[in-house]
Amino acid sequence: MQLPRQALRIAAVAAFVVGLNGSTGGGAGGPRDLLPDLQVGSLYGFELESAPGGRVRLRFGTVGWNVGEGPLEARGRRIDPTDLAMRVRQRIYDSAGGHRDRVTPSVMIYETGDHHDHWHTRQFMVVNMYRRGIPDRNVFGLRKIGYCLLDGARMSPPPQGSPPTRQYPRAACGFGDSQTVHSGLSIGWGDDYPPAYAHQWMDVTRLAAGVYRICTTIDPLKEFVELDESNNQRWTDVRLDLATGEVEVLATRIRPCGPTVP
Repeated sequence: MQLPRQALRIAAVAAFVVGLNGSTGGGAGGPRDLLPDLQVGSLYGFELESAPGGRVRLRFGTVGWNVGEGPLEARGRRIDPTDLAMRVRQRIYDSAGGHRDRVTPSVMIYETGDHHDHWHTRQFMVVNMYRRGIPDRNVFGLRKIGYCLLDGARMSPPPQGSPPTRQYPRAACGFGDSQTVHSGLSIGWGDDYPPAYAHQWMDVTRLAAGVYRICTTIDPLKEFVELDESNNQRWTDVRLDLATGEVEVLATRIRPCGPTVP
């Protein structure tokens, strides 16, 4: 795993201290965790699509970025080869070049419905839409809430410590007979699901014209430890009119999805 230059400098200092003292210590001055920081990127590619049976779908793309100091690494493992789910541990790297693994409540499921045929981390992103100002009256939700965590797209410009090449390629998401899976998001990389992908839509048939708020939350159950848990939501206000085929993005912010208009 490639660590940021800053982490390597800290690691060198820590190694020097070890040479003097014979131990790394567990308190102040010891290695610190290089945590990920998950954020929802701007939703994109909005389009109304005619579907079979006279249905209408609202399609759009989603991307979850890691803007933290270290990778988000999810390590799935089947205790029994016949298990249908993998238990997940989060591997956390530190400034001395070491790591620790923590047990999470997250699980991985092998998905074939999206034709990707690999292991998905469940409940990784949730997308809901409601009339702006009335969040307790959910209109629709995005069906696809499980994701294979991989380096799909790199931020431009990338943050410090972002590896130039994918550390978690598609193969990291495993196959049907995999007993272990080591997937994740590197610093400055995102898990990008374009509008054309399977289940990247909401059924908005007969939806009244008006302004709606789309609330997107990454890691909604807080199953992974992060640098900042307060920036995991993004709201996007859109004006929809099925009669005219209009989809207009009015505003979007990385802020909690509340009942008022910020």
